[in-house]
Amino acid sequence: MNSNYMFLCGVMWCKFGQQEAGKELLRAAKSGDADISALAWAMLAKGARRLGDLERQAQTSSRAMLEASLCG
Repeated sequence: MNSNYMFLCGVMWCKFGQQEAGKELLRAAKSGDADISALAWAMLAKGARRLGDLERQAQTSSRAMLEASLCG
């Protein structure tokens, strides 16, 4: 594994939620190469934060649509 590949997997995981990319990041996180492992963990963490942000946006949007239909 190299850092360019890990970065691209991180982009695919963070931006698009591609499961195979996430699996590659998990595999790299267990790598004996400290740099690759650190990069993988950083990308996994960023993807987790992005997922949380998307979930909050979805809840807010759903709530706003429900309020508009009930109150409008």
